[in-house]
Amino acid sequence: MIFWRILDNKIYNINETDKLGFEESEGLRIPDEYLEKQEFVIMRTCFGIGDWGILSAMPRLLKQKYPNCKVYLPSESLLKNMFKDIQGNWSIWEDPFKNVEYVFKNNPYIDGYLDDIPGEVFHDHYRIYNKNITDIPLLEQILKFWQFSKEELEDSQPELYFSEEEKTQGDKIINTFTDGKYGVLLISNRYNYEVDDLMINILKQNDLPYFYWSKDPLEQTRFSFINKALNLRNVDIRIQLYIKSKAILNVGSQAGINHLVVRYSNVYEVQRQFPLGGNFVKGENYLVDKEKQLLLKGLPDKWESKTTTTLRYKSEMINFFKDKKYKNMTVLEIGSSNGHSTKVLSHLFKKVTAVDILKERHEHSYENYNKFNSNIDYIVADVYNNPWNFGHHDVVFIDCVHDYKHVKSDIENSLKICNKPIMIFDDYGLFPDIKKAIDEYITLGKFEILKYIGHQKGTIIPKTQNKILKHFEGIICQVK
Repeated sequence: MIFWRILDNKIYNINETDKLGFEESEGLRIPDEYLEKQEFVIMRTCFGIGDWGILSAMPRLLKQKYPNCKVYLPSESLLKNMFKDIQGNWSIWEDPFKNVEYVFKNNPYIDGYLDDIPGEVFHDHYRIYNKNITDIPLLEQILKFWQFSKEELEDSQPELYFSEEEKTQGDKIINTFTDGKYGVLLISNRYNYEVDDLMINILKQNDLPYFYWSKDPLEQTRFSFINKALNLRNVDIRIQLYIKSKAILNVGSQAGINHLVVRYSNVYEVQRQFPLGGNFVKGENYLVDKEKQLLLKGLPDKWESKTTTTLRYKSEMINFFKDKKYKNMTVLEIGSSNGHSTKVLSHLFKKVTAVDILKERHEHSYENYNKFNSNIDYIVADVYNNPWNFGHHDVVFIDCVHDYKHVKSDIENSLKICNKPIMIFDDYGLFPDIKKAIDEYITLGKFEILKYIGHQKGTIIPKTQNKILKHFEGIICQVK
């Protein structure tokens, strides 16, 4: 990370650091002469709506401590001039520099927006952290640098202020689609469906109508069962925030727009970072399947690499095989490639026999994903021109050549060396030849469908020339 200095409207690269801010014991604080002027600027160097929202209580807290002070924010045009080179870091926003106004609109503690800020700006890199405590809210770290006492900074949760017109619009939507009691579900652009069950449990415990925002059509997710109130995708962002603030609960993946309403609503978020990053907010309920999330950490999604399965596929495979009865079974992986699925399989089963035609793929698998997994045997073999001498296995994972002839060959060879194994297939709904081959065995009664896994029909897979899934991404079958 780079520690920046902002002086006279310009950014200066000061030094590279492992952690932004200053350790508590160093004793560094904001200069007294700056505080004596009582003209303060609030500045962030990250521009998501949640990034700004983390600081939304700061104007009020400054004015409580310094009743006669002035509190200013940078204007949209100033932010563009200073940070235009990194605007793409927040590509989900058409114009991320507008988010400061979305957050602070109607805030009575703001004295204006500045196009020019002479002198030093003590922005969000100026914070005081405790190396032994990782869950101190970011605003509290910043306010420690601003010489706030513990008592003065405790009420640090984000806050929002709505106009009467915004309230009227929001209430009209709420009352049209609900009786006033409702929840909000958010599936953000960053969520990869790793731990759906954590959110599903909360949703099922709270049987309410749900306003929702989802990066994918809800029917392509496991959340389609909710009592749908209204899709919020086309609702103004400020009205969305008002609706979220009035909800009994907000459930979703970790996202800044959820942080903003933790003062007003019960917020349940799937934790994405371990440990939590600087945007920790006091009062959130973090949903964690730490073992699974750490297992999947660092593995690519199919959106990044066409030669792997999606993270959702991997997650649902973990869900299916997490029962202890599978722990003593062995698995044969045909087409282990770079070792992404090998890592997951080694966690689920007693032993993995990973087979691939290229030695360098095994080397990549070992060095990058499986160096500490001692239950993997790596075999270099051409599975289509040589007999299978891999021994009996309880489970077979097939993800090799994706055409009818070769999939049939993989299945027949598996049946020869394994006694009624469980069969796992990738790309069932993506390549018609794969589905055709598997369906023949299902139709003949030789395969029993145990579970469909991964993304559902209609999902676009960009890295495969935008192919569209015609069925589920994967399938698990029991040989009869």
